[in-house]
Amino acid sequence: MSIEQFNLISMQEALDLLGVSRSTFDRWRKWKQLPFMKIGKEILIDKGELEKWVRHHAVSLEKPALVLGGATSMMSTQERAATITVGYQSGTAHMWTSLIMKELGWFEEELASIPARRAIQVNWFDGAGGTVLVQGILGGSVQIASLGDYPITICNSMRQMFPGFSPVMLAFDGKTSGGQGISLVVRKELEIKDVSEICNWSLASAPQTSAGRRLSKLLRSLGGNDHRVVHQGMDESMAGIVKRKIAGSAMWEPYISLAKHNGIGQVLFQEGLGEDYLTGVVADEQWALNHEAETVAYLKAHLRVHRFIREDTEAAANLISRIKGIPADVAGQILSRVRWDASFYEKDLQTLVHLQEEDQIGQTGASKPPEIHTNCSYLIQAAKALGLPPLSRTPLQQGWSIEQLY
Repeated sequence: MSIEQFNLISMQEALDLLGVSRSTFDRWRKWKQLPFMKIGKEILIDKGELEKWVRHHAVSLEKPALVLGGATSMMSTQERAATITVGYQSGTAHMWTSLIMKELGWFEEELASIPARRAIQVNWFDGAGGTVLVQGILGGSVQIASLGDYPITICNSMRQMFPGFSPVMLAFDGKTSGGQGISLVVRKELEIKDVSEICNWSLASAPQTSAGRRLSKLLRSLGGNDHRVVHQGMDESMAGIVKRKIAGSAMWEPYISLAKHNGIGQVLFQEGLGEDYLTGVVADEQWALNHEAETVAYLKAHLRVHRFIREDTEAAANLISRIKGIPADVAGQILSRVRWDASFYEKDLQTLVHLQEEDQIGQTGASKPPEIHTNCSYLIQAAKALGLPPLSRTPLQQGWSIEQLY
């Protein structure tokens, strides 16, 4: 009889769902009473108990600041309706849309244009990584979030695992083909004769991220594994390269360009690692359903920022430079290499499904991964309100169009 019949999952499945390392999992078992059972040497987790535990702890697991949206279970419906918490990632260039939106106040501007709308406070939470924002959506402290492709697939997997969790993808954000925007940055003095040598290097990457996942895939393809990879943030990895504590790290923009600009390291696989690198906007489905006008308002601001970046890249780069302290010319080069396109393409959705399939390799009894749960109706309304050409209600079947409108 399989463990699925008892509503149980393995520890590795729990790690993947929660987006944490084994050490964090063990710490939560010890100090936060994360539910588990031990059968022989195997640790198993009841899915129902795990969902209850995650919902209870999600607002404060690793980032107490997430409580800024409040412990939502203790707030009245009226109070929750008056506050919207947007999760963004200022440290990831492909998701600078929300950072620019915050700085320009365009979401608040669009909210103010909603007829007969009472005042709504917008809280902006700068997440250290996508999994922190996924936990925020699950716990109810984040309503809308910008996520990379791997955290988006984690959301989709958790939707299947936890029936009470209903994330939905509302739009795409920054995209680059062939995995461009994620590369391996290594110390300048290192020489490589055969690419497989990197399997023996001390490498690092942020855990449960698009970069970390691609590094693991690369090492496996070269006959190695990710057992020795150090899990740490981008800033720590950059410092580790400078101080020669690590050989290199899988990084995303703007860290790749900054490493080159400052002469910190050399970039391997400049053409990118793996499949197209995609990012997008995810929200709690029930919240979006109950707050249609606010959801459309956010996507209107999202589309406006995309147009701003495409049409006035220099101004956008200067803004990023002022906010992040990045040289304007570096920021401009990064922005110009990204496709700022909210549209749903079938090829992009299949890329996300493929990411899920790869994660299931080696799992016993793994079923075909579900399609990515999307709802394009809000984006269609936003585009119409801005006077843009009508968007299709079904994903576009062709490759990326030359013209970018959304």
